[in-house]
Amino acid sequence: MTDAKTNRRRKILPIAGAVFLVIAMTVQFFVSYSREKANLMQQMEYKMELAQKDFIFEMYGIHEATDEITYYFPEFDDGNDEIYALLETVLWNFPDLYSCYVTFLPECSPTPGQWSCPTAFRVNKDSVITYDAKGTIPYPERDWYIGALKCDDDEGYWSLPYNDGTHADPVFTYAQKVFDSEGKLVGVAGADYTLVWTEQLLEDIKPYDDAICQLFSSDGTLIVGSGDTTKQYDMIMFEKVLSPTDMRLVICVPKCHIRNGIAGISLITLTVLLSGILIIGLLLYHIRKEHDAYARMEMANKVIEKELQIAHDIQMGMLPRKGVKELRSEGMKEDVQLEADLLPMREVGGDLYDFHREKDDLWFIIGDVSGKGVPAAMFMSAAVNLFRAARVHASSPREIMEEMNAVLSENNPSLTFVTAFIGRLHIPTGQLSYCNAGHCQPLIVESLKLKVESLPIEPNIPLGYNGTFRFVEQGTMLGEGETLVLYTDGVTEARNSAREMLGMKRWIELTVNGLVEDLLGEVKTFIGSSEPTDDITLMTIRKTTPVEPLMLRVESKIEHWPQMRAALHNYGLCAGMQARALKKLEVAIEEVVVNIVNYSEADWMEIEVESGKLKVESLTVTLRDNGGMFDPTKQAEVDTDAVTAERQIGGLGIALVRQIADDIYYRRVNATNELTIIKNI
Repeated sequence: MTDAKTNRRRKILPIAGAVFLVIAMTVQFFVSYSREKANLMQQMEYKMELAQKDFIFEMYGIHEATDEITYYFPEFDDGNDEIYALLETVLWNFPDLYSCYVTFLPECSPTPGQWSCPTAFRVNKDSVITYDAKGTIPYPERDWYIGALKCDDDEGYWSLPYNDGTHADPVFTYAQKVFDSEGKLVGVAGADYTLVWTEQLLEDIKPYDDAICQLFSSDGTLIVGSGDTTKQYDMIMFEKVLSPTDMRLVICVPKCHIRNGIAGISLITLTVLLSGILIIGLLLYHIRKEHDAYARMEMANKVIEKELQIAHDIQMGMLPRKGVKELRSEGMKEDVQLEADLLPMREVGGDLYDFHREKDDLWFIIGDVSGKGVPAAMFMSAAVNLFRAARVHASSPREIMEEMNAVLSENNPSLTFVTAFIGRLHIPTGQLSYCNAGHCQPLIVESLKLKVESLPIEPNIPLGYNGTFRFVEQGTMLGEGETLVLYTDGVTEARNSAREMLGMKRWIELTVNGLVEDLLGEVKTFIGSSEPTDDITLMTIRKTTPVEPLMLRVESKIEHWPQMRAALHNYGLCAGMQARALKKLEVAIEEVVVNIVNYSEADWMEIEVESGKLKVESLTVTLRDNGGMFDPTKQAEVDTDAVTAERQIGGLGIALVRQIADDIYYRRVNATNELTIIKNI
């Protein structure tokens, strides 16, 4: 009887096991399929979000153009030459615009009692004309004119497309009120962009060639679309109201992009699952046969230890090797030293660091994931990979931080977060641009002076909480022999056997004369025999060469001005200049650049920027060109209070430079014009 029962059990057990395996594999297949589908949907939504952000960014360019008109709106007497110059400059600065203008109220017109509409009109990419369009544009009847007057003072009006009578294609208009220096309403400023440009913008932001992009008005009317709208029946639709235009962007993506790849991935998952189940089955059979609890426990422990060791090796392998890195330029010049190390509290941890040199720029990150162990290590791996991916195309630490934050904040139900500090050091000039996300305040060490200072930081928020948070970027200058010390809170919160924390005061005292290896030794000595309470990570960056001025030489063409302005802007912020003062300086420099391009017949122009101490902190900007000799400082002062008919021609540009700059002088050296402008910080 017993043998019969045993035989039945032997027959039933394999069948039951087979049924169990089939059920388990089926469940796992559908779980994997659902997970992959959800992941792909997240990727699709992320691409849609990027497309929508690109569209909003371009529309903000139109908004910014009108802001420049209202911000720099000049005083006038009997003419509006200054207004024409302003409109022409705006049209050159914003190549997407079709035209821009200022429409005056009759009582505020340069010709009192009459309608007036100074206009700048783009003929082609190289030609702009200006004229008074009061006779060709009935602007008092336009929706954008009426709508702008009804808006609040700090708001504008976005029109629907219409035919303005001067262009073959319909145009859009963004309009704002214009006030004089006394705050009196004098008219409305407008900027036009064409329907054709909007159609091309929709085509450019499509995440896939077969996607459909459509723009609707607030009442649901289709304004413009891109793509084959006959195939909308099998698509997924994403939509968003585009502030501030009050229009709605709809992007439709074929479902095939979600279905593609799921089957293959699920099949691989199923195969791996089946292999894993078979391996586990063999292992269980062996354990049952041995009937040795101790051996079973020992084997399980070894498997866990091995997996943790592999995870440790993988995690450490993701990070750059520790030790001093003498990062050299292309000419093999040793101009910066970087040293870093990470000591995880367990086999794996949540601290991270990474760095990469690209020509003269050194990009770096240090961070700390909330939590401990494997979950923190997984989040750490994601953060490092996101940093490396974003660094390839981002132009600033803030852009990298915001892109990482957007991804880490999605699908984060456990609210795991990362504190991080991201920086970019332009090694020759010492420009250090950085963005902080709730991380420890770095230190700057001047070894020769035995001086340690804390780097000023905006705390911002850690990564992973709010994907739309706008981070603040900051800057400073790193001089020769100065060292930037970065660390995680595992350093300052390290505890000894008496449960005392190392603390910030002791840590500052230790950083005066130490490399990473020495500093880690000091921390270990302080901890003694106590168990570490957190991961410990250190990174030091030392500039070993003298600071050089910023130099940029380009062809004498106006389209290179944005590149020059960006370089000047970043340098000025790092040197400590306030944003408003820096904006005025950029306007002055732009006036000089425009004159060089338009009148000097130069082949090239060069900008050199240097910060230093004269009597006060200042920024020195030197502009050079190989054009004909011309000393703008010898131009007669322009009487800006005189009427237009009595005022001399030209000279307004140098008058603006004199007004903004604290000092200006000119010299001719080796057939080169050299104009130096000094602005106190």
